[in-house]
Amino acid sequence: MVESSSSIRDPCFCRHMNQADEVLLAIPSDVASKLWGDDKAPTNVLIQSEDGRTFNVSLSEAKGRHFFFHGWSNVVIHLRLKKGCLVVFNPVDYTTFKVTYFINGVSRSSFWTSLLSTTYHFTVIPECILPKSYDYTSNDTISTINIGNKTFHVKIETLDGKAGFTNGIDVIVAQFQLEADCYLLFTNFFGNYFHVRIFGKNGVENNFVDVEVDEPLVALIDSVAEPVRLPDNVSRMAKLDSDLKPITVRLLHLTQQEEFTNYTRREKKDNGFRYALSRWSRFMKCAGIKVGDTVHYSFDETDQVLNVELNVPHIRCTG
Repeated sequence: MVESSSSIRDPCFCRHMNQADEVLLAIPSDVASKLWGDDKAPTNVLIQSEDGRTFNVSLSEAKGRHFFFHGWSNVVIHLRLKKGCLVVFNPVDYTTFKVTYFINGVSRSSFWTSLLSTTYHFTVIPECILPKSYDYTSNDTISTINIGNKTFHVKIETLDGKAGFTNGIDVIVAQFQLEADCYLLFTNFFGNYFHVRIFGKNGVENNFVDVEVDEPLVALIDSVAEPVRLPDNVSRMAKLDSDLKPITVRLLHLTQQEEFTNYTRREKKDNGFRYALSRWSRFMKCAGIKVGDTVHYSFDETDQVLNVELNVPHIRCTG
């Protein structure tokens, strides 16, 4: 017996269309299994487009897989889908799908990109996605990216007149153990805030809401003069609220690891305080950090030591 619709977690999926998909489009096996279990799949389903149209589409089964068949071509014609388009299917219930489609990579305030590799790269943001009130051409900008219940900070830079995500994408890839050829859907809600949905190589969306991942301790270095502020949990572990003291720093990322003492400072924040590393230019010189770099670090509460684990040099792509 199929579980009630109230208990379903929508198994959303996407398809980067090829020419054959204009006639017959496969439903990932994981999605079909979650929607219909071991029971027989329905004969027909409804597909709803964003403009309010509803299409009756038959399901075909072959070699244990399910396909949108008769009626699917009507959806393709109506939405002007073709090879290269990305189509996202969001199940409403067991027999109804809402469709979002991306032509030339864009759909309203959203765009998609394929993760070509798990190394550093420049992800171009389509110009029509960027708010008109922001100028991305003069200064580097830090964006806030939300994935599930996690928040990340990623740099937006300009190259040959195009804006794109750079430093910080590698942190997301590492935290969620993403593979090459997965799909990332970015939605810009306002300003520099983006929500990201991630689909695996099989096209099925990864739901990270309940996934426990380590909170990344990452600093994007914007200047020599501006000190790096410590996250509140690090300040608490270092007991800086009760004793504003120097912190021992270990540079684990260097071939010849070094250790030194660095002073801290207190800054007013709302109704309380926040804490930062002082003498920042000296810190950068000792650690070999330059403006634009991304620094990964951790705090050892037992030894009361701030460990610099990795420094990702800033590289401005030239192609």
